[in-house]
Amino acid sequence: MSPKIPSFELSDFTKYQWAEILAQTNPKKCQNYSEAFRAKAEEYQSHGDSLAQGIFTFLSKMTCLSMALTGSNSTSLEISKRLSNDDLAILRELITTVSDPEMRARIADILWVCKRDTDRARPIQMARVAVHSYLQSAKTLEDVNEYTSCRDRIRRAAQLAPLTDGNTGKEMRCLVAQHIDNLIDRYADVENEFLTGSAMKVLQKELKESLKAIYSDLPGYAVKYAAVADQKAVFADKLQDYYQKLAYREIESKWHKIAGDQEAERRARWDIADAEVWYAQQAFIGKEPNSYAVAAGRIGSAIQAFRTIEDTFGKRQDTSERIQELHQIMLNYQQKSMSRMINIPIDFDDTEMHQKARELVTGKSICDALYALAFRYSLISNLADLQAEAEQDMESYKLRYLIQNVRVDKEGKTKAISGNGEDSIEHKMFKIANFYQGWYGLNFITPACKQICSEHDTSLDDLSFIVDENPFIPQGREPLYARGLLAGLQGDPVITAYLLIPQLENSLRHLLKQHGFIASKPDVIQDDHLLNKVLYSPNLKEVLTEDIIFIIKGLLVERMGANIRNEICHGLFDYSQFFQPQITYIWWLTLYLCLYGKLQAMDS
Repeated sequence: MSPKIPSFELSDFTKYQWAEILAQTNPKKCQNYSEAFRAKAEEYQSHGDSLAQGIFTFLSKMTCLSMALTGSNSTSLEISKRLSNDDLAILRELITTVSDPEMRARIADILWVCKRDTDRARPIQMARVAVHSYLQSAKTLEDVNEYTSCRDRIRRAAQLAPLTDGNTGKEMRCLVAQHIDNLIDRYADVENEFLTGSAMKVLQKELKESLKAIYSDLPGYAVKYAAVADQKAVFADKLQDYYQKLAYREIESKWHKIAGDQEAERRARWDIADAEVWYAQQAFIGKEPNSYAVAAGRIGSAIQAFRTIEDTFGKRQDTSERIQELHQIMLNYQQKSMSRMINIPIDFDDTEMHQKARELVTGKSICDALYALAFRYSLISNLADLQAEAEQDMESYKLRYLIQNVRVDKEGKTKAISGNGEDSIEHKMFKIANFYQGWYGLNFITPACKQICSEHDTSLDDLSFIVDENPFIPQGREPLYARGLLAGLQGDPVITAYLLIPQLENSLRHLLKQHGFIASKPDVIQDDHLLNKVLYSPNLKEVLTEDIIFIIKGLLVERMGANIRNEICHGLFDYSQFFQPQITYIWWLTLYLCLYGKLQAMDS
């Protein structure tokens, strides 16, 4: 563990009273300890005491490193690489003197994950110490207003427990389960908290494979926990807390499944679907922007939830009628939403537009945020408006259009020529649209994506609501779309472009085929039509609007537009060119088309 520090012994730690800092620091969290040690190291540095500085620098960095152990991305190998044998030797001595549960858990956990010990039994012993200590620390940090600290320590104890029990034992797993059971009993009647739910999720996830070994009467415990989850969902409903209500109903349904009660599980699943319907109505009550579009998306989620009930438990009259009823509601909302989409003007006060973009997605679930980004504002230029603007520009600057307009690349080579004549208006329209797309990408879409990423640790699974059972996405292409959409959301334009552009081309052919049109050559060798052929096919106007077709042409294949597909496919982009905002706009357009396809699937 760098930097190199002066050698010291256990007595040096006692001399500088490091344990008193633990006693004085609150709340009893590792990150607070790390900061306190860092401040102490800086204090001793100013005094010129290199030994004390080294001790507290070591403690600060050790506690900082151990934070990853209770995070979602902990890597034992990385921690082991950053600690030397001398570091571990110091920790083995320190743990014998530590009474603070949080610090003891951290040191024991590090000694377990590193496993560089001549006594082979010691790492297992340290893992057991870590389990006990994490549970003690979790008890200290119980707080209904901030449940994650307690949850993280219980979860880490649950991760370690099966490793210490081995193939035949269950002592540590039972210890963790008993801790959770006691916690559930303490907070069963408390309203507006998710500490109980988070602890139940540890049982259902980290200890899922161990439940039968832990509980002699597993169905009985499952029924007990399901009843608690049901009561918590009722509390959340009274408080109109959608997220808690949904989470507790999910937890309840899993307990019913474990208990083997299919009817109770179905009722819980029904409540989940109804929660989505309730959430849709909140779009109107809360006067959310373009509330009809927001509500339509949420009704779509409810329909999908009811269809899942049918898939799992079989079709019944009540679900079929409910799906049909919601489908009519969704169609009505969708129709009204299209008339309420707002054209967002080009405003060169970028700061204001960035703020508007962030506000659009702030505080929303990943699903709601992406639906809002796709449908709240119309970022697709109207063809008639583009033509009018092009004509006005050409009328205002007549002399300019008597001269050929040449577009060159970064090496000065001619890439396109627009001369006087009828085609000049279309070329000008492509140029105007290209400007708008770049502006939207830079000043609206990018800030919105950054805000979403700041609030959500999005994974591929989180985007399944977009790609699964989507008529715009051919079967087998779902993972490619999900990876491309995730890359664009997280700001990786290279992966975005290379994945989404060819998939977008294939989806356009797929749309033509779905509508009964031929998308391949009528030769002996039946090659599929390439993008140029597809985009200029009159049949495409039967499945997409002319506005969208024009935008795709300019983005991907037109020389006077961005022409990105052709440039990339022929290897004409260097690395920096992938960061042009038009690629961000391509990501948004793909998101729009996918979600629009999803809504169409719900209509069918």
